[in-house]
Amino acid sequence: MEKVLKLDLKTIPVSHRHPMIFDSWEALSPESVLQIVSDHDPKPLRYHFDSEYKDKFEWAYVASGPDEWVVNITKLKPYESKGEELRAKVMAGLDRVRPHLQADGGDVELVDINDETMVVSVRLKGACGTCPSAAMTLKSGVEAQIKKIAPEIRSVESVVLPVDKPVVIEKPKAPAGCCDHDH
Repeated sequence: MEKVLKLDLKTIPVSHRHPMIFDSWEALSPESVLQIVSDHDPKPLRYHFDSEYKDKFEWAYVASGPDEWVVNITKLKPYESKGEELRAKVMAGLDRVRPHLQADGGDVELVDINDETMVVSVRLKGACGTCPSAAMTLKSGVEAQIKKIAPEIRSVESVVLPVDKPVVIEKPKAPAGCCDHDH
């Protein structure tokens, strides 16, 4: 049985409608319905959904004016890809965020994708690895972009990889009885 969340937008100020709709949509679980009741045809909203959530929803008019439009927007259950297909989707998400990170002297590297838990492990590199805002960059930048392309991913976490042990080059010892400077 599908869950229906009804939003009557007729009394909501126009400037608050879209943020309310998209916040409600993001909180909606798969196979649930967001029902919009509006005083005008929400066709521009349909175009917005097409650009942001292509292939992730179904749109059905329940009533079509002239005083009231009612639309059911059903959130489709995401297809859960695995293996190389999932890796390609995650890499596409990283490629979308990478130019922004590189502009600030950083980067991101894919470390692992756990097919069972759907958790992606990445390493923030360069300036991003030491930035005080790294946690926010990870969640609102990297994770958000990956989830847009691969909604089956549950979370993205940053890992710190061990640094190889530095190689110490010893200076040659001065011959016995030699001067005090380095050779």
